[in-house]
Amino acid sequence: MQKNNSIKVSVIMNCHNGANYLSDSIKSLLKQKYKNWELIFWDNMSLDNSKQILLNFKDKRIKYFKSKKFTSLYKARNMAIKKANGKFICFLDTDDWWSPDKLKEQINLVLKNKNANFIYSNFYEFDQNKNKTKIKYTEAVSYTHLRAHETDSYLVC
Repeated sequence: MQKNNSIKVSVIMNCHNGANYLSDSIKSLLKQKYKNWELIFWDNMSLDNSKQILLNFKDKRIKYFKSKKFTSLYKARNMAIKKANGKFICFLDTDDWWSPDKLKEQINLVLKNKNANFIYSNFYEFDQNKNKTKIKYTEAVSYTHLRAHETDSYLVC
């Protein structure tokens, strides 16, 4: 079995004026127990101080790219993916944060489920009082399952 720390994960963060929660989002990535990742930060023509917030984090795994024009989220993500070097792609939005075990658990899950084409995991919604509600659960989805839902095959965690 392949050692899970040898697998690079590319974390895609698309940002358009995401300064409000950006610092917390990046801190959650830096706190990951799984360390073999790169952050592809795609600045989608932000007018706020998102870039300055990002550049305050001194970590060689953080890579900054600025779009030449504003694009839709899916186009921006696709452009950011072209900059990625990891075997797996994850999306972390500027207003989200991850538990410290997220990447470690998902890499372990994909290594145990060789036929999985798509991994998704728990997420919580928080209200303004920081009360949370559990929404989904971790699961590996096979290509057959994806085809049944008319979805392309992606290795995403």
